[in-house]
Amino acid sequence: MDFWPIITRLGDSSLLAPAAVFILVWLLYRRETTKAGLWVLTFGFSTALVVSSKLAFMGWGIGIPNLDFTGISGHSMMAGAVLPTLAAQLFPSRRLGLVAAGLAALLAVLVGLSRLAIGVHSPAEVYAGLTLGLATSATFLAATRASLPSFQPALLLVVLALGLGQAATGVRAPTHHLLERIAIHLADRPVPFQRGQWAGQPDV
Repeated sequence: MDFWPIITRLGDSSLLAPAAVFILVWLLYRRETTKAGLWVLTFGFSTALVVSSKLAFMGWGIGIPNLDFTGISGHSMMAGAVLPTLAAQLFPSRRLGLVAAGLAALLAVLVGLSRLAIGVHSPAEVYAGLTLGLATSATFLAATRASLPSFQPALLLVVLALGLGQAATGVRAPTHHLLERIAIHLADRPVPFQRGQWAGQPDV
């Protein structure tokens, strides 16, 4: 099996959206309500930016033609935001947690590179996604001083099993098609804009 398709699956929302919710639920369970609220704000803001950028292009053709920018890479943003935050809670030691977060950030960069390798995003889209995602996790971890409640062994096994299962099965969330349907409904278009089409240009 090819390397890059396996890596790119680790950034899919079918894995990382539940993982983001898992982080929230775990913080609430440990009564870390302030940190839970901060996670909702930072991750929610980044997700809203990704969705808005994609809808703007799909519905109205708004992007940056010179950079072939049609929206922020969701895989790159999700990987950069969720993986380091998740990794920081794998160890009770703050130092080990930060090391784990750093390694997870490198994995997120690999996810971004995989989007380029399989040809589904332009460099500008991936760079924007990684910048936004890594800024999200860095902001959250800096604000909490990485003093997060570590996962219990059983929960750690669940996290690892989910990640391995996603990489092995390749199950993907239909987020792209869902966003296309929302975009054409909002913009009252018969079809969404596709890469290479821009506002003001005739449809092809």
